[in-house]
Amino acid sequence: MISENTLKSLSTPTSFTRGYNLYQDDAIFETSRQGDLLRGKCRGNSAPFYDVSVRLDEGGIQEAFCSCPYTFGGLCKHIIALMLTFIHSPEEFEEQKSTKELLEPLQKDEIIYLISKMVNRYPELYPWLENETAVISKISQMDDSLAQGKTVVSKAVYQNQIRRILRSLDGYRMSEAYWMIGDMVEQLSQIGDIAHQFLQAGDVQGALIIFSTLFTEVGKGYSGFDDSDGYLSSFIQDLALPLSEAILSADLTKAERIKLYKKLEPVIRDLKSYGFDDLDVILMAINRGWSDEPLIEAEDYDPGYAKDLNEVKLNVLDRQNRIEEYLKLALACGAYERYIVKQIELGEIDQALKVASETIASSEEALTVAQALRGAGRLSDALNLAEQGLDMEGMKNQLGLWLGPIEETQGRNYQAIQAYLAAFYEQPTLELYNTLKRLSAENWLHLQPILMQRLQDKRLANVLAEVYLAEEEWDQAIAIADNVSKWDYRLVESVVDAVLPHRPDWVIQACEAQAESLIGRTQSKYYEIAVIWLGKMKKAYLTTGRKAEWLAYLAALKAKYARRPALQAELSRL
Repeated sequence: MISENTLKSLSTPTSFTRGYNLYQDDAIFETSRQGDLLRGKCRGNSAPFYDVSVRLDEGGIQEAFCSCPYTFGGLCKHIIALMLTFIHSPEEFEEQKSTKELLEPLQKDEIIYLISKMVNRYPELYPWLENETAVISKISQMDDSLAQGKTVVSKAVYQNQIRRILRSLDGYRMSEAYWMIGDMVEQLSQIGDIAHQFLQAGDVQGALIIFSTLFTEVGKGYSGFDDSDGYLSSFIQDLALPLSEAILSADLTKAERIKLYKKLEPVIRDLKSYGFDDLDVILMAINRGWSDEPLIEAEDYDPGYAKDLNEVKLNVLDRQNRIEEYLKLALACGAYERYIVKQIELGEIDQALKVASETIASSEEALTVAQALRGAGRLSDALNLAEQGLDMEGMKNQLGLWLGPIEETQGRNYQAIQAYLAAFYEQPTLELYNTLKRLSAENWLHLQPILMQRLQDKRLANVLAEVYLAEEEWDQAIAIADNVSKWDYRLVESVVDAVLPHRPDWVIQACEAQAESLIGRTQSKYYEIAVIWLGKMKKAYLTTGRKAEWLAYLAALKAKYARRPALQAELSRL
């Protein structure tokens, strides 16, 4: 059974505390349960309420969703509140039938009546309903067009649309357009999403037209943009695999393949001069297709792209549900992870486990397969593989973070510590430090020095300072802040706020240094920030009963910068 401690491991201290407060304030309402799926609503700040749902299994929380905008890591406070309500008052969750069970006995006109009534009562659902019906209708039209041998895509329409997007930054200096690249790429991505929809719907010709046009137009225009942040280059590189998939899926004649090759090859060659090195898979898809015989005599490709091409082929076979061919190719090209996951999806768990025991060699692969096993209801096998993954090569942070809470829920304290240790060694955080402290109990005196040494070895000043502050080791935290004060003002601020009641004299010195450094830049945009530091300085003076000293300092500061009216206006707020 999941516990409060497990919830602490799955969230930040702030989220847990706020979630606990919501739970105590009875902020959760309209709770229900459908088997392992919990649902409820939670009162919100930016909205009247948020929809919350959690799917459980014997390992604890398998999936969790909240409609709030929280993106800071771990479970949000609303999910915490829902789970605390379930832990302490499970009887409040009314058992309900699934949606399918409710609707199956009804006739078509009755379902239409219910949906109409629901949308009338909740008008905010209409845009979603309109979009979903449009998608279904579009897919149906695609199916009809495919059956009649027609295509529903006009190259000219998409070409003009793409060119309009690329020209939207015309007239701006390159330095101005630089800040707008992200929005432009977002618009281009929406066209890419349409191509993906065509591909998934089975209209590979339509997908190929959109993908190839998008790739060609953006590739040709790439040199005209300042892509220092890499938004546009990432977009182009992300087109390589789906474009290759559309090429392999399309029933192209020899003449069509040669024409497409001659169209794309110059664009790819030009992009290579800008450092693009992941695009040859497109030419391999055209030139070699499903065979090993090249269509066009061309330069040899990097052997690494053969792996990419196999990845594309597996995507095609998977989408077309050609299971036997998929499994055969996955084994032949060494894509063991994909082979194993597919076998798990098919219910061939024993075969999947056999291959996994012979081939899984990295922590990342172990996590992927363990997650699939858990989804298939084989938690014990998932735990065994994940525990083995902690001793494999590769990055272990995500594996440890996934495994730790499950081990806790299962009451396997030692295994949970090993999982969290693996995560901490790779990416230390205060949350992991606190979790290990809680779990290690009497062994903490042995474990803490090891963790502190790791923090020092990793040179993570911010995390080390957070730990010292959590342990109320004020002077150690101050020493770190003094070492970084010239470049990490956020760390200094966090130490200032924490130690103000305990080390006010240091706070006064630190805040004075920060404030006067900002004032010394002689730019009015920094004055407001400088006054924030001075406000902390004032608080430290008053804490120690030295109001007169503060007033004397402030008066001297005003006199020194009497000819700066913008600064005087800010100082008057103190």
